[in-house]
Amino acid sequence: MSYRVIIFDLDDTVLDFKAGEKKGLATVFKHFNTAMLDYDAWVATYIEINAHVWQAIEKGAESQPLLNQRFSETFAAFGQSIDGVAAEALYRQVLNVNDAVIAGAAEVLEALYQKGYQLVVGTNGKTATQYQRLKLTGFHRYFEHIVISEEIGHAKPRQAFFEHIVALYPEQTKDAFLMVGDTLSTDILGAHQVDIASVWLNQSGQQALGKAYQPTYSISNISDLMSVLTI
Repeated sequence: MSYRVIIFDLDDTVLDFKAGEKKGLATVFKHFNTAMLDYDAWVATYIEINAHVWQAIEKGAESQPLLNQRFSETFAAFGQSIDGVAAEALYRQVLNVNDAVIAGAAEVLEALYQKGYQLVVGTNGKTATQYQRLKLTGFHRYFEHIVISEEIGHAKPRQAFFEHIVALYPEQTKDAFLMVGDTLSTDILGAHQVDIASVWLNQSGQQALGKAYQPTYSISNISDLMSVLTI
């Protein structure tokens, strides 16, 4: 296929979100924990609460109120009351300076840029955080457009998110677009809903579930994207 516009998810596709998340969670826990809580149990509870938060955001809920309460809800599960807004702000400070990248991502972006592909960021998340991380890594220079859910008011996998990107390239038909991401429920499902081809970066050997979650291609390493583009 002759793909021309390649849409990249950011977190855990080209930027290593987990590295910043790990530091951020440890920082919040150390600062606010006053009850000798077990860290592993606290993190497990946070992960569950955070998953529900992002499910709501992806369905169209306003993000900031939900993000402001995820840490207070986590501590509340252990009987401790904290300032959720302050905890979220502290966490965000750590995320904003996370410049860790996925191995091979820089080389792939450089190669695609040199070959003349039109590259677009298509990510959920906080606008300031994503722009800051792109600038810290230097990846911002590769992208013609940076589309962030908070900024446009629509989150993946909603069709409006992807339609916003397609509208940026009126000269291209949908078969020129390719979505690259690590998450079935947002990147792959969203691309499927608007008839855009997709590449699932499946680094942990998961199984795709259901027709709507079936990617056009599946790779285990971002470096393998180059072989997809020569098919």
